[in-house]
Amino acid sequence: MLASMDEPRRTTLRSVGRERLADRVAAEIREYIRANELRPGDRLAPERVLMAELGVGRSSVREALRALSALGLIEVRQGDGMYVRAPVDGPPRALFDVRERHALRNLVETRLGIEFAAVTAAATRSSADDLARLQAVLDQQAIDLAGADYDWEPLAFELAVVELTGNSWLYDIEVKLAEAWRSLSGDLRATIGRHHEWHAEHNAILASIRNGNVTQAQRLVMAHLSLDRVEEDLAAQAKPARRRTVSGPR
Repeated sequence: MLASMDEPRRTTLRSVGRERLADRVAAEIREYIRANELRPGDRLAPERVLMAELGVGRSSVREALRALSALGLIEVRQGDGMYVRAPVDGPPRALFDVRERHALRNLVETRLGIEFAAVTAAATRSSADDLARLQAVLDQQAIDLAGADYDWEPLAFELAVVELTGNSWLYDIEVKLAEAWRSLSGDLRATIGRHHEWHAEHNAILASIRNGNVTQAQRLVMAHLSLDRVEEDLAAQAKPARRRTVSGPR
């Protein structure tokens, strides 16, 4: 259950529908926290319980939890569990102000530092199971990309890489970066043009991690997060809609 172990249960979770699934899961968890008057430090249920009670898959639950974590409402402690971090009715905590003049550039530079460290750790200590999980993420992306209505999920691969490092600090920051990226790149992502390019770059990064080639993995991350490409994509996005064909790295 979502309440702390000592709190009385006053409401139950409701199964959610399929439309905008992760958003609805996040809304349901927020409402549960509010209705039960949960306080910072109260422990939430593990993923498997959320999946069962909400009637959704692991990916939808994780995406919802990432969004709530990015807002500063919950805290995910690797190897320990999930806890309420702030009142759901309080002001959200934001890592980036989307109104900043160079918000996207600042975000890319921050991503570079986090993801550079993540691939370094991944290339030196990933297990066979870790590599299999990363490959599964990319295999699913390939399947999704074949669909006509696929909407690229920012930082899905990068979050998986950071998660396998076991570094909870890196993971918490990357979760916030993913949420900020959604806010800053929505219009860019609507002008689909680089999805297959990003996927190919992710595959190359994974190959370097699998081979334990730290230097190559770092180089590929730097190329994937090229600030020059971001500037080009921003310039293209600012042109008339008929000429918009690209968007920044994911």
